[in-house]
Amino acid sequence: RRCGVVALLLGAACCLSLARGVPKIADVNSPPPLYHIFANNPYNAGLQHGRIARARIHEWFAVPEMKHRFKWASQAGSATFAQLKQDNKNEFPAYVEEMQGIADGAEVTMDQIWVANLINEIDSLISQETVTAGLPWQKQQHCSDEYAVSRSGFESGFAHGHNEDWSQAAAPVIYFLAVSPSPGAEAIVSRCAGLVYPGTLVGWAPSWNSHGTFSTQNSLMPMITRPGGLGCVFVQRRAICDTSSMSEALAALKQPGWSSGASLNLLHLGEKRMANVEVWMDAHSVLEVTPAMGNYSHFNQYKHLRTASDARIDYARDFIFDPRQARSDELPPVRNTGDIRMRLSDPLIHRNTTLLTIILNGSTGTLDVWCCGVQASNSPPHYSWSLPSFFDINGEGHSNAD
Repeated sequence: RRCGVVALLLGAACCLSLARGVPKIADVNSPPPLYHIFANNPYNAGLQHGRIARARIHEWFAVPEMKHRFKWASQAGSATFAQLKQDNKNEFPAYVEEMQGIADGAEVTMDQIWVANLINEIDSLISQETVTAGLPWQKQQHCSDEYAVSRSGFESGFAHGHNEDWSQAAAPVIYFLAVSPSPGAEAIVSRCAGLVYPGTLVGWAPSWNSHGTFSTQNSLMPMITRPGGLGCVFVQRRAICDTSSMSEALAALKQPGWSSGASLNLLHLGEKRMANVEVWMDAHSVLEVTPAMGNYSHFNQYKHLRTASDARIDYARDFIFDPRQARSDELPPVRNTGDIRMRLSDPLIHRNTTLLTIILNGSTGTLDVWCCGVQASNSPPHYSWSLPSFFDINGEGHSNAD
């Protein structure tokens, strides 16, 4: 049975040694590599993932922001961390098996992998505790999304674009990962791919499946996060990787019991549909982008979901110095991929925290990726992938930037 790792190091800086010791990543200016693995069960998928990304996982876990999260999980937040682990283990046992494989393959602890997959919840809880104590806290604002529909409707063209924002500490260690089932394992291993922060499951950052569903996420910053409940990485993984239609993906995201919340941006190639979903604990709101709307944008604040008493979910003060939404609103509406390239390259939207720009042409199924500080407005993409043929077993057509 074919269970080996096929490593497509497209534009990779170096080939990562799996010998004893952890090599440093050589060139931070090279595009993130793409790894494609074939697995016969969730644990095997994780094991291969951990082995091939071992150096990147170790380097990521050594940066100060991750050390801060590890410290919280083992000390001040240990009881909450234990509850989060138990809640998600109960709901997503197969994903926990995959995480155990990642830990074993990368030779790190399972708790470290748990922290990597609960970043959204941990950061929200740390923020909540800090604000409650009256201490200063700088909330990170991540990611920008733009939707476009042709004036003549979806049949004439539609697209979605995303700036992936995070601290520059993540820039040299992120990677793309595609997972496919080995022959006979189709029932237990889904075809899914996307951008991965080291040690996390596919499905959290920009991701897509073999059925035409594509997704991105905007981190949201609710005032209240519950000390337990479901993690967004796991709910998103189920919604994006283990469904085949837009309706199934939306239904999965509507599941109550989230610990915190998120904004999810969805596009389905075959159905020609796009939607934004805002979630907070047990509440959700779905906004479908229609031809009448023509365009839509989302950044890091709740726009259409409010509490049962019609109050804000997040603090308005968190966005006083964030110009992105106002800037997008004052510019002409985007209608195609060219417009999105310009919009996501605007100096008030493309920032020093922008790691990647990703634009999906819904009409052609072409996903273009820019990285390494390069703006999409005036440069060819580092990668250009056809999503309808992305999971072809031979891996042909996966890059124009060898």
